[in-house]
Amino acid sequence: MRDLSFTDRWPGRKLEVDGYVATFMVALSGFAGLTLLAVLPLWVSSLIDNGHYSPSSAGQVASFNLLGTAVGMIFLAWLIRRRSRVRIALAGIAILLIANLVSLFVDSLHGLMIVQGVGGAGAGLLAGTAYAWSAKQRFPERGYAMLLMMQFLGTGGLISLLADPVAAHGTEVIYLCLVGCSLVSLLGVPFMAHQTLPDGDAGDGKAASMLALFADWRVWSALLAIGLFELANGGVWAFMQPFGEHLISADTIQYVIALTGAVGAPGALAVMLLGPRFGHTKPLCIGLFGSLAAVALLLPLNSATTYILSTLLLNFLWAFTLPYLQGVLARMDPHGELTTIGGVVIMSSLSFGPSLIGFGIATGGLHLGLVVVMVAFAGCLAIALPTTWATRELDPSRRNV
Repeated sequence: MRDLSFTDRWPGRKLEVDGYVATFMVALSGFAGLTLLAVLPLWVSSLIDNGHYSPSSAGQVASFNLLGTAVGMIFLAWLIRRRSRVRIALAGIAILLIANLVSLFVDSLHGLMIVQGVGGAGAGLLAGTAYAWSAKQRFPERGYAMLLMMQFLGTGGLISLLADPVAAHGTEVIYLCLVGCSLVSLLGVPFMAHQTLPDGDAGDGKAASMLALFADWRVWSALLAIGLFELANGGVWAFMQPFGEHLISADTIQYVIALTGAVGAPGALAVMLLGPRFGHTKPLCIGLFGSLAAVALLLPLNSATTYILSTLLLNFLWAFTLPYLQGVLARMDPHGELTTIGGVVIMSSLSFGPSLIGFGIATGGLHLGLVVVMVAFAGCLAIALPTTWATRELDPSRRNV
């Protein structure tokens, strides 16, 4: 089913299909599918404090939502060739609106788990469609970086704005915020209708099935590199406070954590400003070798200065490197479905990372936890660079190596 172009609807309008305006609007829509993830700590705390759920029950509700998001993205991978991006995004928004409005009136644990699981599926459809749109543009990293920048800025901004109203009026404030974000996301849907790159094929003029795409070892390598990268960063982020609590005061750590969250935005902005002129190999070398150096700097755990510098550098490079890893996958993505699978890998790795790093810390202390992080980064580097080189001939008009 062909997508209609936004410029087809408004003849004569001089608006680049994949320019900054269109990319911002699509990312705005995609962020509505990730808003609950951005305010997840506040939501879980409110369920416990205001909804009187036990920590275990609140965690179950959150897990169902995240599981639903993953299921939605997996379903999108099958759906993306069969329906237009606009229709899929509108369906995701409709599901989100209904789920969050119903959540205002649901008190039972199992009822809320079901409703939020369904809402998560809608979120997966919406966010995944934004990722899929980016995959079909000349410089997909711009779309990935824009959405990532919104996540970094949105997490701090929304939690700061909502903390007092939620404390005063309860979890309903969060659901109403999600409803508002879903309505705002409608503004970006028309921009999803057009793409600058044609859908690909298997080389013989026939469209390859999604299963056939996974016969290519480079797809698995790219997904594994993304998974290892997110596992390492998710683990460091989860244990940022324990890594520094013996070096600086608790109040200072909270300030450092807020600051490190904010520096992710400039990292994503750097991707957009650099564009495709340096290809993938050089940025990935900078990002991955830099991440290894930052963890090595942190490893002694004997200086407040090195703790602050290394955590700042890690978060900057997190936002700088991930779009380029996603861009390698986009080279092999003829319709956008691999990108949505990449989103599932990202979410799964972020969930698994803290458990793995936590096991390392429990087994051998904080230093072993950081060694596990370094191993994950090194594995990502060892996989990502050969994969980038092996995909250099794909879409040569799109970007350099």
